[in-house]
Amino acid sequence: MRIKITLYILVGLIIAGCQTVPDSPLLYVGEDEQAARALMAAGRFKEAADKYLRMADQASQPRAYDHMLAAAGGYLDAEEPGSAEAILARIDTAKWTTQQRAYGHLLTARVALAKQRPEEAFVSLEKIYSSDCRREEIHVPSHLPSHCNPDLPRLLWPDFFRTRSLAYAGLGGNNAFNAVRDRIALDMLLTKAPEIEANHRAIWSLLSSLSPSFLSHAYLWPGASQKKTLPLRVRTLQGWLTLASIIKHDVSKKSTRYSDTLSQALISWRKRHPDHPAGQFLLEELAEIARDKLPVHIALLLPLDGNFSGVATAIHDGFLSAWLRDNEDADRPTITIHNTVGADIQTLYSEAIDAGAEFVVGPLDKPSVARLTKLPVLPQPTLTLNHAADGISGSELKAKTTSDASAPLYQFTLAPESEAKQIAERARLDGHTRAAILTPETQWGQRMEDAFTATWQQLGGAVVDSQGFSENLEEISTSVQQLVKNTGHREPVSEDDDSAHKGMDCILMAAFPREARQLLPQLKFHYAGDVPIYASSHIFSGIVDPVLDQDIDDVVFGDMPWVLQDSQDAATLRSAVMAAWPESAPKYLRYYALGIDAYRIIPRLKGLRTRNFESFKGETGELSVDSEGRVNRTLLWARIYRGKPVIFP
Repeated sequence: MRIKITLYILVGLIIAGCQTVPDSPLLYVGEDEQAARALMAAGRFKEAADKYLRMADQASQPRAYDHMLAAAGGYLDAEEPGSAEAILARIDTAKWTTQQRAYGHLLTARVALAKQRPEEAFVSLEKIYSSDCRREEIHVPSHLPSHCNPDLPRLLWPDFFRTRSLAYAGLGGNNAFNAVRDRIALDMLLTKAPEIEANHRAIWSLLSSLSPSFLSHAYLWPGASQKKTLPLRVRTLQGWLTLASIIKHDVSKKSTRYSDTLSQALISWRKRHPDHPAGQFLLEELAEIARDKLPVHIALLLPLDGNFSGVATAIHDGFLSAWLRDNEDADRPTITIHNTVGADIQTLYSEAIDAGAEFVVGPLDKPSVARLTKLPVLPQPTLTLNHAADGISGSELKAKTTSDASAPLYQFTLAPESEAKQIAERARLDGHTRAAILTPETQWGQRMEDAFTATWQQLGGAVVDSQGFSENLEEISTSVQQLVKNTGHREPVSEDDDSAHKGMDCILMAAFPREARQLLPQLKFHYAGDVPIYASSHIFSGIVDPVLDQDIDDVVFGDMPWVLQDSQDAATLRSAVMAAWPESAPKYLRYYALGIDAYRIIPRLKGLRTRNFESFKGETGELSVDSEGRVNRTLLWARIYRGKPVIFP
């Protein structure tokens, strides 16, 4: 959430509100201030902040507060929000000038954002303009309603819009739309090409997080039929929304053969919006998506026998289901299947390449992935179905992935640690700070506990207790009782007895359905049934059963669109899978989705890694690719209500 400091080199002049006339005494800049500004310009923010702080100690008012505010801004850019917050707390706000007060509120909002408290950021931002000016009215300084009377100097308005956009984005969900509007306002104030491009990428990233249906409704702006008479900022917004809708359209999601349709849509968009800012850099990058095609020959490497055969078969069947549903039958790629059981993976990989494979999917098991990544060169792009964390370091993987001599290596898996991280983030975003953790006493449970703990603590939360549990009902009761005891949670003596809840304000849980259906009643029995519970997808079997799952009502969990059936296409394809494999499908339901996405994402991998601000809506989640070639999933959120999962933002 860094906000560049280029404006702050003039902060003393701006905040003091002086007139920019030759004989103004504040136009004189001493050696110390020149040095501080030079440090800011060089990106040495902490050193500059330290210097401003020393200058504040030696200056009189109001100049001392100018230096303190500049120091707070420097510490924020140095990613030390605690230091900035401490400085702002030292300032007597009653002695602020009008513009110092406005700038102080802006810095306070930035501190709140740095600590992931977007609602608090809005409280500070809304103090900058008058109370009768609604939040949605502040979009472009030149078009502000007269009753808003903003006190912030115009030179700092870019930081205002940037900060408020981050606050909207921090709220999540459809608030991204308002964040886009603020970014468009910011765009009209920027003059430097790198800042403009960075802002456009931020706009596109925000739009990518919105659903196709929301984008379609958002486009229905009042007066859209008289488009030429609309203000520039509204026409610009409509252009962005239309472009995002094109990319989000179902044709670019469900078929891998969409390049011609997308190319024509982009050409038409360009004709309708010839001067749109997205055309400055983004349109050509999107055109590259249209040029990305499926390879002619794909090799699928899976362990079709042995311990992993159930998972591998589900991936295999999902992969081929997506292939069969691809639109242009005559133009489908050739798929060859290779059984990795008993084979040397490096030799098998080479044989697949020699047989003409232009893209390889697999292997599945971690040791094979680790061994494959030891090859000095990968002759063709490869998507492994597990991580190679134990076999190759992140830096080595990034070097291999970006090497000119080697084809790209991508990794796509349903790793439980990724889910644990998102669960902790969701609970923290919902305002919780004191978490208890419940996980099975297994190796898998330990991995989940470690991931919960690491993420929660990184987000500034406190883990008040952690308990493991076994499958035995009596031992589950003991684990829950111990957790309640250790956290100080107890039966309230009255409705106003808040101290009964002082120990924990949420529970992070990893449990399978059978255990969860025992854990929740035990928590209620021990007067902890009112504590919000955040769980991994494993808590839901994937089969709606209101009778069995009524015991886990109110649990919030993250899962994939395929399981929660958030679209008609997902529901139709899932029904076909369940009908074709009625015995194995329920057990390996999520791995069918992995196979589907492993096929559909192939032509998009290169573009997603190059443009990591974009995402692809898959059956396993909203998919993006980082610089190391790892495919990351963003989950959907649901709450169990009357035994059924209900999706919510």
